[in-house]
Formats: sequence, structure tokens, C-alpha cells
Amino acid sequence: MFISILLGALIFGYAIFTVYRFVKRSKMGKCAGCELSKNCAGACSTNSMNDKPISFSNLKRES
Repeated sequence: MFISILLGALIFGYAIFTVYRFVKRSKMGKCAGCELSKNCAGACSTNSMNDKPISFSNLKRES
């Protein structure tokens, strides 16, 4: 009986911790909440090249 209560409390506590962490990261924003924000040069960059849409019309097809 005691083990069941303890196990239930651990699972419930972890669920609360996970929801808290999710809400905290979602408030930080897209890149600030990412685990790779210190090493990521892709999506978090402020480079103007990232703002341009990708065009596939200039790609050549090989036969």
C-alpha cells in the first residue's frame, strides 16, 4: 500500500514538473527555450537570408 502511494506521488510530481518546465520554456520563445540555443546557428540566426522564401524554380533536374 505504501509503495503504491509513493509511486503515485512520484509520477504525479514528475508530471507537474514537466508541465511547469514546458510552460516556462514556452514563455521564453522559440529559440531561447531550445536546448541547442547556445550552439544553434540555423533557425535562431538573425541573418537576412533566413527571412527570404526558398525558391525551387532555379534547381535543375537531372535526367
